Amino acid sequence: MTSAEELGFDRSTCYFQYRGEVNTQKALELSRDRARQLNIGKMVVASETGRSALRALKVLEGTDIKLIVVTHYPGETRGPKGDIPIGLGRPEYRHVKEHLLKNGAVVVQGTRPFAGVGRTLGWNSPVPVTFVDKALELFGPGTKIAVEVALMATDVGVIEDGETVVTLGGTYKGLDTALVVKTTYSGNIFTNFEVLELIAKPRRTWRRLPEYEQEGWKGDLDQYYKLIGIE
Repeated sequence: MTSAEELGFDRSTCYFQYRGEVNTQKALELSRDRARQLNIGKMVVASETGRSALRALKVLEGTDIKLIVVTHYPGETRGPKGDIPIGLGRPEYRHVKEHLLKNGAVVVQGTRPFAGVGRTLGWNSPVPVTFVDKALELFGPGTKIAVEVALMATDVGVIEDGETVVTLGGTYKGLDTALVVKTTYSGNIFTNFEVLELIAKPRRTWRRLPEYEQEGWKGDLDQYYKLIGIE
């Protein structure tokens, strides 16, 4: 007869009541603790403006965990007070990128596996990446982004194919989802990529856009219309 220990083990998962930026600090702290527990040496963080990346840098102070920041190409996203500039390649965020690099982080910008050339036909176009994108969003946008940024970091070579890492994504802005994954190149996602553990996620996902107008999304969006100061 198989013992309980042989069947598996218990490890906690945090289910956030809300989606979005309000969960960033908690998601980072839980991820740091899980990485330490499992002796994982790298944390991947999605960050469009550098705000989540700067918070990750502080959370990881005093650890040997390498911070890998995956950012968006220079662009804009809609917001409640007008468009918000995104992408650490933009002049507005040059000082943030320099600070991250100076403090040992790696910054990655590349093609999003789930938002490449096929998406020029429309975000709901019936192309293969759309099916992958929508399927992962059944677990929430943060899950999709966490998987995507791990693939991107592997594609550019800052993570080894088959390496186990902690990876974080979020819903619209900030971080609300954290996973332990065995990553691979984006071309091998269906054969080699594995989601090993769920550290945190919102209990409920979203159903319409824009996300910040939904009752279940919480966060401070005023900060995204201000310059970022480096402490």
